[in-house]
Amino acid sequence: MRPDDVHVWSLHLDLCAAVRDRLEPFLSADERARAQRFARQVDQSRYVCAHGLLRLILARYLGTPPQNLAFDTDPGGKPRLRDHRYPRFNLTHADALGLVAVSAVREVGIDIERICEVGDVGRLARSCFSNAEQAELAALTGPLRLPGFFSGWTRKEAFLKAVGAGLNRPLASFDVTLAPGGPARLLRVQDEPAASYALQALRPAPGYVGAVAAEGKAILVRWRPWQTLAGLVGGSERAGRGGSRGFAERGRGRADGGGRRGDLVRHGVEYSHAVPIGEREP
Repeated sequence: MRPDDVHVWSLHLDLCAAVRDRLEPFLSADERARAQRFARQVDQSRYVCAHGLLRLILARYLGTPPQNLAFDTDPGGKPRLRDHRYPRFNLTHADALGLVAVSAVREVGIDIERICEVGDVGRLARSCFSNAEQAELAALTGPLRLPGFFSGWTRKEAFLKAVGAGLNRPLASFDVTLAPGGPARLLRVQDEPAASYALQALRPAPGYVGAVAAEGKAILVRWRPWQTLAGLVGGSERAGRGGSRGFAERGRGRADGGGRRGDLVRHGVEYSHAVPIGEREP
């Protein structure tokens, strides 16, 4: 990976039981216990798939078995690799859709949300948007208003996750652009130069919006569609062998590592159309 690259991986989280069972041994005992604490079985399954796929991705960059990876959290709650300084990474998911951002050296954050009715959008915006963002949202009318709210929310969340601040940083202490389909930009950060982080809007799937943030003045998103990862899921027993080159090799082949791709997924949307806004899919 080049220093300016951010790889964004698409995840399906509603995988069939056989594939989920293949991913679960990658998790630590703590992660498996956390999955069991979810009340709904579908949430348990999605947690296992999300964290198993995250381990599978990171293992390929590091050339190590996914079950050997260990994680710590920084004071802001952001996960990090315990025994490796790099790469930096971040995971997000909404319903059955997930995204993983990976950067060679730069702090990175990513967020995805489903566009849904939230009642009084203006009232909700007053609790999480700055004055400038509220004004921009008010200028959006008709069908742009709700996507504008979620576009702004994902951009703010991506930035917070990139800096590792969680909700310790006041939501009104920085401004982002909101217009759906427009460029994602960090306009102001209280007591800091806004240019220290770059934003990129994403189209994860129909009805969803997303954003990725990374340190630096520019960000070059390299999209990794589900088909690329599905090949590794189908052959996950080989994970950790051969380094990151295996992604490209298997990604050009059959989507599921030898079987039908439909065998991997119970239900969900197709990811092949999903690209970063303003970029072509590699």
